[in-house]
Amino acid sequence: MLAALAALVLAAGNAPVAHEARPVVALIPLHPLGVPPELVHALQVTLRNELSALPEARLAPEKDLAEQLKREPDCDARIACAALAASRAGARELIMGTASQLGDAFMIDLKLLDARSAAELRRATHPVSGSPDALIDTLREAVVQLLAPARFVGAMRIEVPGVAGAMLFVDGKQVGATPLIKPIEGLTPGPHTVRVVAEGKAAESSAFVDVRFGQVTNARIELRPLQAVPIAALPVAQNPARTAWMRPAALGGMGLGAASAVLAVIFHARAYATAGDLNRRESLNQLQPGDRAAYQDVDHDTHLARGFYVTAAILGAAGAGLFIWDLHVQGTSVTGQF
Repeated sequence: MLAALAALVLAAGNAPVAHEARPVVALIPLHPLGVPPELVHALQVTLRNELSALPEARLAPEKDLAEQLKREPDCDARIACAALAASRAGARELIMGTASQLGDAFMIDLKLLDARSAAELRRATHPVSGSPDALIDTLREAVVQLLAPARFVGAMRIEVPGVAGAMLFVDGKQVGATPLIKPIEGLTPGPHTVRVVAEGKAAESSAFVDVRFGQVTNARIELRPLQAVPIAALPVAQNPARTAWMRPAALGGMGLGAASAVLAVIFHARAYATAGDLNRRESLNQLQPGDRAAYQDVDHDTHLARGFYVTAAILGAAGAGLFIWDLHVQGTSVTGQF
């Protein structure tokens, strides 16, 4: 009897503890880009508190990590060195990243890395506009996104007033029919497309719904009847007279559209090259506060490229349409002569 009891005690002592099974994560100090020191400190404290409260991981002792980071200068700015320091501090994974500010806009960019290989496991990038309090709240989402991605979800409640039996689609996938008994859960935070179709009433509606992490977003969608245009109401094509300006306008529109497309490609290529250089230097932790202007240049060139792309599409389509119409009118006129 005593031998059996001793065996049970020994087995219990050798059994793994759930607390110890959680991976140890080292938190590398945030690298600030234009953020005031007091705000960086507040973000660092908030991030550490959120990691400490997370049931999926354990936080490496700050003192042990600091001692390892001091072994080499600027170790916390280099991924390989920071990963080695985290591994020596007993961590399996590490979190490092940047906090940047441009006017009233903030950006949090955090990376979860493997401490042994320094390979990136997950990344959480969140732009925030407004007060610093909103930036601190964003850290809570980023921590869950990095270390507990299965819990990084939200829900959506869809209401279609006065309609029963309408089919509901979220991102093209059928999720049920109205009325829904409970919210749709397990949705990734961010925008989703909702489509409601009532076949018997020949009505449907679509909407974009932004799902928030840990919240139930309410979506109220009104059905609109499908508009059918009677064939008899369509205008009857006449034999239009050909105008002299149509062909030059068509060729001019297509030429301007081609020129806009060339400018769009130039600005797009310049933005892509600048962004590629910034991403390369970010991976090497070589970014400087002066690089904020480069980020502005990327946004500026990207917006210009998009504008020229749209202009090229509009001018090209208009020019091609006029050209085809001119050919049609010319063909109709020639046919009418016989």
